[in-house]
Amino acid sequence: MSDGTGAKELSDTWVEPAARSDIRAIRRDATPTERVGTVVAERYTLQSILGTGASGVVYAALDAERGERVALKLLHPYLRTSNGHVARFSREIRALSSIAHSAVVRVLDAGEGRDGALFLVMELLEGTLLHDRIMLADLSTREVLEVGRQLLGALAAAHARDIVHRDIKPENLFLAASPTGSIRLKVLDFGIAKLTRPDAAISFQTLDGLILGTPEYMSPEVCRGMPVSVDADLWAAAAVLFHAFAGRPLFEEEHVGKLLLRIVRERPPSLGELCPHLPANVIAAIDRALSADPRDRHRTAGDFATALASSAPIDGLDWDD
Repeated sequence: MSDGTGAKELSDTWVEPAARSDIRAIRRDATPTERVGTVVAERYTLQSILGTGASGVVYAALDAERGERVALKLLHPYLRTSNGHVARFSREIRALSSIAHSAVVRVLDAGEGRDGALFLVMELLEGTLLHDRIMLADLSTREVLEVGRQLLGALAAAHARDIVHRDIKPENLFLAASPTGSIRLKVLDFGIAKLTRPDAAISFQTLDGLILGTPEYMSPEVCRGMPVSVDADLWAAAAVLFHAFAGRPLFEEEHVGKLLLRIVRERPPSLGELCPHLPANVIAAIDRALSADPRDRHRTAGDFATALASSAPIDGLDWDD
């Protein structure tokens, strides 16, 4: 069901099979490249591959009903029989659909094609990943702080819905193109987002033995397998800002096990030592968010944003937007 804006009302049984077969039949085991040119749910013509991840493939597609290009994510066919992966795909849809914020990518539709393909349709973005801009080392102080402002706003909106993202990292932060050249952030991939509950613990041995999250941006308590909370997102946001300012992650370690141990045992380097030119309040705000004890961090994403905003005024940055 649509609300007139293209957004779908998603019930607990969010998958709605197409009423008729897709215009061009496709094998269930078709490769991502073979799917280009096919039609999903008699509506979305897959035009090109935008990216491939562990859970699915994202295509640029043409929406025949709206006459607009969209981004369409298809769950990998071999994961359709995995209850865990299907549940994560469903959770991503529900999370994205429930958060109303300009920095969260918009969901337009979701369902199941005639061939059993599970899909998620989102707004099509043009721009670049924050990861790529960090690698280029061309972000100004103002731009990084603007990323922080919009990221923390998105997290505040998610946390208000009792949703923890759990995988905030530069690869999941998209800088959408803007006519004015200004920063326009979009938070991607809520596939491992979790509703906060007192007993919501993360286990490293989940699904197929995969760690849920990205080690470089995991908080110490998550590395220990402690219950997940908003504190984990605030740590990750601070780790991303640290990386963007310093041009290097908190800990540089290739071995995952050693990296997790360092996060748990070592205090992150001070941003002030690496970037002494930054406003003192920005350094203090990020250092506090990286405290080993969650109780010593900012209480909320809003508090973190306020601490960043209390620095000296920077041209072109309006924290009250």
